[in-house]
Amino acid sequence: MKIDANFNEHQVELLKNENIDISQEFDEESLEELEDKVYNIMMDHLDKNQDFTPKSEEFEKILDVIVKIENSL
Repeated sequence: MKIDANFNEHQVELLKNENIDISQEFDEESLEELEDKVYNIMMDHLDKNQDFTPKSEEFEKILDVIVKIENSL
């Protein structure tokens, strides 16, 4: 399934900057892999106290969209 229409332009650019292409076809397994990648990126952007930064919050919103897509399968 195509999922890129679920994301706004800014989110697509953030993912592209992390070398993640969401224009491809996804199945349940590849969606799970995408979720893991985005989760790891989100965690990488926490501050030294492990608190959310604006960047990690942006990836959290992307993660929310991915989870919503998975739950709709």
